[in-house]
Amino acid sequence: MTASPPRPKGHPEPAAQARREARLREEALARIVFLRHGEPDWFPGGGPSVDDAGLTARGHAQAEAAASLLAGQRLDALYVSPMRRAQETAAPWARASGLAPVTMDALAEIGIQTPHMSQPEVDHFFMEAMRRPLDRHWDGWPNGESFHDFHSRVTRGIHQILGRHAMHPERKGEFTVWQLPPRPFSLGIVAHGGTNAVLLTHLLDVAPVPWEWIRFESELAAYSVLQVRPLGQHGGVWSLTRFNEVAHLEVAGLR
Repeated sequence: MTASPPRPKGHPEPAAQARREARLREEALARIVFLRHGEPDWFPGGGPSVDDAGLTARGHAQAEAAASLLAGQRLDALYVSPMRRAQETAAPWARASGLAPVTMDALAEIGIQTPHMSQPEVDHFFMEAMRRPLDRHWDGWPNGESFHDFHSRVTRGIHQILGRHAMHPERKGEFTVWQLPPRPFSLGIVAHGGTNAVLLTHLLDVAPVPWEWIRFESELAAYSVLQVRPLGQHGGVWSLTRFNEVAHLEVAGLR
């Protein structure tokens, strides 16, 4: 169930069609909440960059704000990237839900080699990389993981996760549909801007590009939601019902 802010007094009640659509959303057979990690501390103490950043104090506050909102929703399993910023973001949600998070290496961000650089050096690294010919972007960031390898790793991971819940994809002509699960379930995934963008486009059956994190850009500690909708007798397809939700951060003054 998705938490909603209270309706101000004096506003009209929803009509029958709105109530029906809301009920269908609540009755989703499968639901995934994708949470991006909070603000990372890439330059701890003002020093050079680290390759596996934890959260800043603000990032920890963002994680708590997200957990406060999401804790009231049903959750059957919580899957987390192995990187510190994701682990620390997931911790309050795991405590609030009473679930032990499952670390999945497949959910790590695309591999990038920028440790021990200053902020200006990091900015220059990414600026130069973005200037490359478009087809070179498939190579990933210089001396890092290729986008093809990243995409394969992440999509294999989500297939493994959904397979644990009896959901498997089936290619039918030019379309991908999913076997409907025997019972409803709701999952949480705490990962990264790149990882979550690849997961969204893959499950929505959108052809990949090597800059997914720009096409589906999520803010720090924002969340998005996918739900399965039945497609007649053919199985189910994923529907994007929320994207880049940040109201919990605005209320807490953390955006």
